[in-house]
Amino acid sequence: MLLIIFSSIMLVLIAIAVFIVIYYAFKTRRQGFKIFWQKLEYFSYVVSIDNEKVSFRPRGKDITAGLLDHVGLVSRTASLVLAGPHSTDDGIITRKIMSHNGSLEKGAWVRTSLFVHEKNPEANLGLNYHDVSFKSELGTLTAWHIPQDTNYWIIGIHGHRSYRTETMRFVPTFRKYRLNVLLSDYRNDEDAPIDKGGYHMFGLTEWPDLESAVKFCRENGAEKIFLMGHSMGGAILIKYLLESSTASLISGAILESPALDLNKIIEMKAAEIPLLPRGAEYPVKKLVSRMVGLRWEDLNYLKRVDELSTPMLLIHSQSDKTVPVTLSDQLATERPDIVSYLRLENAPHGAAWNTDKEVVESSIGAFISQNLNN
Repeated sequence: MLLIIFSSIMLVLIAIAVFIVIYYAFKTRRQGFKIFWQKLEYFSYVVSIDNEKVSFRPRGKDITAGLLDHVGLVSRTASLVLAGPHSTDDGIITRKIMSHNGSLEKGAWVRTSLFVHEKNPEANLGLNYHDVSFKSELGTLTAWHIPQDTNYWIIGIHGHRSYRTETMRFVPTFRKYRLNVLLSDYRNDEDAPIDKGGYHMFGLTEWPDLESAVKFCRENGAEKIFLMGHSMGGAILIKYLLESSTASLISGAILESPALDLNKIIEMKAAEIPLLPRGAEYPVKKLVSRMVGLRWEDLNYLKRVDELSTPMLLIHSQSDKTVPVTLSDQLATERPDIVSYLRLENAPHGAAWNTDKEVVESSIGAFISQNLNN
């Protein structure tokens, strides 16, 4: 009888373990790899607004994002740039308005935006731009080109489930150094070709699209080309530098919170799950690798850092809860010959500019200036 009870308990425990592995494998695939185009939702609403300040009641992520030193506040009809000190009274945040586009009234539903600018270069920055396109491995990709009368270019590579507007808050800095700016899509973006796998692959499949963007710049007269990659965009950037025959054309690369090893990111996330047994991430990863069709070791770009030669500016914060700063620490430690490292303290993931605008802009400016002259 005891043997039967023991066997029954073991079968139940095994069934629970299998369920946990399958559940988190599907969850990991969905959150990490499946394609979901950006769905804009507005959780917060405006309590009052005048020409100088706005008060809004934040909900969800807006509660913390609304307090960042620099942040956007957007609705379906307007976009504001908020900066400077804030005040909070009974859950209502009041901020100074630095710029205001469109019509926003009391009661309007809004959301915060780390990108700050959400429409296009002309609407948000007053800059002329062109819609351009070029051929890549899967078909035609589109981009915005903000022109300058030089042969210097920079390409923005947005992050996971993001959009080309992610780089727009850096455009005024790029303009100071007379860089043409190309804000490009890559496969599986909303208006871009979909690959047959239907997954975001953190550089494994996307790097040829960046290569095509580099060739577009070259064909349009570029003599100096810089890259800026955000989060997964940083992984795409690194994979491109490791694989492309055109990598020697790149004068410098700027990486913000780069996803240099997805294995460590998964491990960090697994450690945050209270009921997930220690070590359970290994069978989860094994199952995900079969679902998605990848080898996890291929997503550890840090093991190949000795192959890199492009000068890099690395921007990351120890407060990043999405991509551990230790990944950037390792790259900076192993390749001090090519890496300049801006290590911050209080920036959330991908929000270095929003918390440390002046030092980020000055570091980017110094890096571009130095490598334009090399």
